[in-house]
Amino acid sequence: MTRRSVLFAIFSLTGLFIAGGFAAIGQAETGDKLKISTWPGGYMLSQQKAFFAPYSEETGTEIDVATSTNPLSSLKSWKEDSKADRDVVTLTSHQAEIACREGLLASFAIEDIAGSDKIKDISRDFLANSLMDCAVPTVAWSTLMVVKPAAFKKKKPRTWTDFFNVKKFPGKRSMPKTARYSLEIALMSTGVKPGDVYEKLASINGQKRAFRALDKLKENILWWEKSAQSIEQLGQEDVVMGVAYNGRLFHSIIKDSLDVTLIWQGQIYDYDYWGVPVSSGNRSQAMAFVKFATKPEQLAKQSRWMPYGPMRRSAFEYVGNHDLIDVHMSAYLPTTKAHFQRALKFNEGWWLSDAGQALEGRFNSWLDGELEWPKEAQ
Repeated sequence: MTRRSVLFAIFSLTGLFIAGGFAAIGQAETGDKLKISTWPGGYMLSQQKAFFAPYSEETGTEIDVATSTNPLSSLKSWKEDSKADRDVVTLTSHQAEIACREGLLASFAIEDIAGSDKIKDISRDFLANSLMDCAVPTVAWSTLMVVKPAAFKKKKPRTWTDFFNVKKFPGKRSMPKTARYSLEIALMSTGVKPGDVYEKLASINGQKRAFRALDKLKENILWWEKSAQSIEQLGQEDVVMGVAYNGRLFHSIIKDSLDVTLIWQGQIYDYDYWGVPVSSGNRSQAMAFVKFATKPEQLAKQSRWMPYGPMRRSAFEYVGNHDLIDVHMSAYLPTTKAHFQRALKFNEGWWLSDAGQALEGRFNSWLDGELEWPKEAQ
């Protein structure tokens, strides 16, 4: 149920890369090349358009790209061998945090990476306190509420509280069959602010509060386990709203004319990073590439190919229509000022902790109607 499994589908959209042209990326194993590791599918294709091809054209550097779904494991092995197979890697925010903590990535001064004559305070240009001393944020993606406007004649749902109000807004809801997202959403529906969600989830009282909200909605939920199911369920007449990935929604709205309204308030977002392995033998070229790839103009170019939001405020002045179709991309990006007002940063590390794993188990028990609380929590 990973959001990256939907990315290639996004880029099959009316043959966008066929129409726009796609330069093959070098795959030779020898020679003095800049070697990059990134996610497979449409994500890599958008990076080719926004970063790899333009950088090669500007500098004459040949780029050799490999794809990986587990870069953290590779980083650890490269450090042990004292020689990295890749010079630049793409990481999730949680992977970047671990890599920085374990000394797997080279440190840098953000002014050297992201300097600009137009921007006085580089740290404020990057969103949501996302800067690390060894990784640079690039794009954000989102899980959010979506409403079928045709299902409501008068007032339409606008918040997670509305999502859980079946009396006022009757109809089925489509939701991911996982504790992640579902419990964060449940807490926000009860008035918990995004910044307080994980603190509440860490307490028994907060967990009970989330499950009480879900109890009221349970009979009206259609669960999905794969992202494609979220769109299929929204096509059902009795489903009036749901939870889905913004990338999948963009694809379905543009390609399949899905008639839905995206509700950005309370979105749950995460973002990706560039990092340079500490044992890279081509560190200066790698740092030069990261500097190029995190320029506002280049970040915006990736957002003109796919609906992922740039992580620099200064990038938005360069975002316009999709590079091949007459669709303005700002309406689909998680990180615009209007969309980012009340957003929740997804905390993968919390869910991987003992407390998060225990809560996953409670959620599965709740699904089976067998949820029991420890005696000390009664």
